Formats: sequence, structure tokens, C-alpha cells
Amino acid sequence: MKKILSYSLLFILIATIVSCHDQIKKPLGSDYYLMGLKDDSVTIKLAHGVNDHFDDIVLGEIIDFDADGEFILIHRKVSDRARIIFEENPLWLKQVSPKDQYWIVEKKYDGVTGPLTKEEYLVKRKQLQISDGVKIRQ
Repeated sequence: MKKILSYSLLFILIATIVSCHDQIKKPLGSDYYLMGLKDDSVTIKLAHGVNDHFDDIVLGEIIDFDADGEFILIHRKVSDRARIIFEENPLWLKQVSPKDQYWIVEKKYDGVTGPLTKEEYLVKRKQLQISDGVKIRQ
């Protein structure tokens, strides 16, 4: 019985360690983070306070992103997997779309513009005078 319990605990420990390697938490500046599970559901989040409380900003599978001191640019894919993971989240219901989407986060004002089509994204990018050095795959 002790062997079974020992093997069970060892299996749980190994599974936990392996699953931790798939976690993403990449800082994007101004308390914004790219977080989630690699190759699954990655979201943009805003941190609040010191208790590791994060607010969701953009949910879904992020195809590409880039950030500088002022902006975060996001290209998001809407997939069946993301639909299943986020289907009960009220923010997802506001953000869901049948097509890939583009988002612009203005860090200074915590402003989020999106979802945008590719054409709308390019116009908004020009209006906000976002540096050519900040790019995402289109």
C-alpha cells in the first residue's frame, strides 16, 4: 500500500512539474502580462496590487504581439479550443468573433481598442502614430 501511495505522489509531483513548464508569464511593461498555457489559451492581463490579482484584457490564442513603452499590439486567433476554454467568461462573449482580430492597448490610459479588422487596425495604428518599430505579423 505504501508503494502505491509513494508512486501516486511521485506521479502527481512529476505531472505538476511538467505542466508548469507550459505556463507563460511574459511581462509587457506597465503591469501588463502575456499569460496562459503555451500552445493553448494565452491572454493579455493587467496586474493590480501586490496580491497577484490580474484582470483579463484580451482572451484567446495570441498569434503575435509586440509592445513598447506606450502600446501593446495584438493579433488574436479565434479557435475552437479558445471557444471551449472561455465560453463562460463574460469578457469572451464581448470579444468573440468569427475572424482573426487585432487589438491595440494604450498602456498610459489602460485603453483597449478592439476587436479590429486588419484594415481598421492599420487605420487606428496610423491615427495613434505608433512607431514602425512595433510590429506584429498580419
